[in-house]
Amino acid sequence: MTKLKITDLTEEKTFYHRERDAFGNRTAEPYQAAVKRKVQTVQGWKRFGHYLIDLVILYTINFGIGFVFAAIDPYTASKVPDLTWNGVSMLITGIYYFSVEAAMGTSIGKLVTNSVVIDEYGDKPDNATLLGRSFARIIPFEALSCLGERGWHDTLSKTYVVTKTEHETLKRLIAEQSGGFRVDERSDILD
Repeated sequence: MTKLKITDLTEEKTFYHRERDAFGNRTAEPYQAAVKRKVQTVQGWKRFGHYLIDLVILYTINFGIGFVFAAIDPYTASKVPDLTWNGVSMLITGIYYFSVEAAMGTSIGKLVTNSVVIDEYGDKPDNATLLGRSFARIIPFEALSCLGERGWHDTLSKTYVVTKTEHETLKRLIAEQSGGFRVDERSDILD
């Protein structure tokens, strides 16, 4: 049995047949149809907030490493080329995102806004996916890609950033639509 992807989930929506009756009046007859459900990803200012919080943490880590290195050997630290420091900073960025998302399923910035990273099946991504996602962040101008619906590090790794509430909804819908269980909303079965 193949797993159901979150992009394959459906939901019932009400649509209307618009017609004219015998007297020429417009009528609208409702009907239900199943349509693809759009994944409610975290976007906009909330996503920018994740970035800013994580950026402050990354600057703090980078500054701390530079400070320790300079305290150990100030002469050598001053002779290290900027390109080397930039490479170290990129490595720290990848390690930071990979380690916190592998451990907690979210970064510190996402934790503050109650958001999580999931894969296309609604699960926590595996470590290989998280590693690719983390190092995709060092692509030049990648942060600007988050101004859209999903960032490059999301699309390249086939991951999504969603709220915990949306994640619970997706898990429930996957279970219902894959035949795992069916939610019965009748109140009389509880009596």
